[in-house]
Amino acid sequence: MQKDVQLCVVGKVFKPNRLKVLALNKTLDEYFRLVKWYLGFNFRLKSFLHDNFYEKAKELFNTALIRTVRDKAVEILKRFEENMRGRSVLRLKRIFMRFDRRCYSFSKTKTF
Repeated sequence: MQKDVQLCVVGKVFKPNRLKVLALNKTLDEYFRLVKWYLGFNFRLKSFLHDNFYEKAKELFNTALIRTVRDKAVEILKRFEENMRGRSVLRLKRIFMRFDRRCYSFSKTKTF
């Protein structure tokens, strides 16, 4: 039996210049808007969302994170429905970004 291992890495951008900050803020804003867009469909099936909305998401949003955003939106919706049981309305205020291995690279620094 083979199991998948997930690892959470918290990163820090050392000495962020204006362009790095701008790029990170732009990516976070696009990610947040795409999660809200997927949540608007109110579906919990990844395959249904992919089959029906993936091409439209590629047209509307300029990001390589569409699949991870879709998965994040489905997880948020499922968790919300399990915890709230219809007592509240989902309002997304902030979100933590999830990157896949295509979006980052590691480099050694001499700060540690």
